[in-house]
Amino acid sequence: MLEFSRGTVKIKPENDFRNPEYLNLNSSLSGTAALQENNLTTENLMRFIHTADWHLGRIFHGMHLTEDQSRILAGIELLLGDEKPDAYVISGDIYDRAVPPTEAVELLSSHLEKVTRDLKVPVIIIAGNHDGAERLDFCSGMMSGSGLHISGIFRSGIPPVVIEDSHGPVYFYPVPYADPERMKLTLGEENTVTHNSGIAICIERIRASHPSGKRAVAMAHAFVNGGSASDSERPLSVGGAGIVDSSLFSGFCYTALGHLHGAQSINGTVRYSGSIMKYSISEACHKKSVSLVEIDREGNSSVEEIPLSAKRDLRIVEGTLGEILKGNDPCSREDYVAVKLTDREAVYDAMNRLREVYPNIIHMERTGFSPSDEKPRGERKLMLSELELFSSFYSSVTEDELSPEQGAFMRDIIEDSLKEEGENEAR
Repeated sequence: MLEFSRGTVKIKPENDFRNPEYLNLNSSLSGTAALQENNLTTENLMRFIHTADWHLGRIFHGMHLTEDQSRILAGIELLLGDEKPDAYVISGDIYDRAVPPTEAVELLSSHLEKVTRDLKVPVIIIAGNHDGAERLDFCSGMMSGSGLHISGIFRSGIPPVVIEDSHGPVYFYPVPYADPERMKLTLGEENTVTHNSGIAICIERIRASHPSGKRAVAMAHAFVNGGSASDSERPLSVGGAGIVDSSLFSGFCYTALGHLHGAQSINGTVRYSGSIMKYSISEACHKKSVSLVEIDREGNSSVEEIPLSAKRDLRIVEGTLGEILKGNDPCSREDYVAVKLTDREAVYDAMNRLREVYPNIIHMERTGFSPSDEKPRGERKLMLSELELFSSFYSSVTEDELSPEQGAFMRDIIEDSLKEEGENEAR
């Protein structure tokens, strides 16, 4: 069996050679521009940006997020222009639904045009569980000639995207998401296939054909064991059947994962970049970022998390109604805000009065009536999405769990309802 060339991952300290203040460089320059200006070098490393879970077209508590997402993608374009990476890797859930709205398709098209045509940065994309694989894969063969490499449909073979640096080729293996039934059919397996066994078969086939001693990067959209989930991720299966063993990716210089929304490292070389925005209240404490990955000649990897700037933050505000209405909050009133009211007495028309201070308020809970020695019931509800609340209700009534198909059906109904509610409020 052929082996990969690989090394270890080193997380760079904040005060390293890429920090202009640490080097006392020109403060108007950063990254590659600063290095070139000061005659420094990155030793001709393979450098790429890893991101995932954009969920373009998402409707969040009845509000369209396209404007916010456009702002973030514009910031990534500036980053790509500054860093001039060798590749731009996007690990699934480009869209929030299989049939995305028109404005989401237009936003993605505009972004990819700027990156491939104007910035000349090769792009590698895989489909996630939210994406319509066939739609995303449309014309992918023709577009690869322009530096846009899309793997939407799961196939039995995983042809690599090969990108050269001064030390030779680096093989990027994009493994798009597929459900176990699709994996079984495509891989020609007679036995039952799970998410774990399906990806294991793919990796085994990659190893069998990979040139010996060459550096390799894997891309996948999966729930890898050891990862920390948030409320906004759609479950891939019931129970733990969707979990993938991180050891499958041993030997790769780096594995660029998508699906979990918090940026996190599973075992050093296997990493989630996290989503580009906060998509649930449980993500209020997240610091969203993209990952700048560098791989040297020996296959050693280093990662730098580069923070993303959102037009509106998502945060939790807690206090009495009177305290909140004073408007002493130092943060932007335009943020998406979930309010936890601590009043112990009745309050009148609280939601509408709070909206005068926070026009983009998304949720309000009364926590003041709960016993102090028990976690407030409102707080527990605050951490649940509409789908989770319905799933809890369904389980309590039927003593059974929602199937993945039922969950997906209810999610579409909930999103359509929230969209209609948002449109009615806008009138």
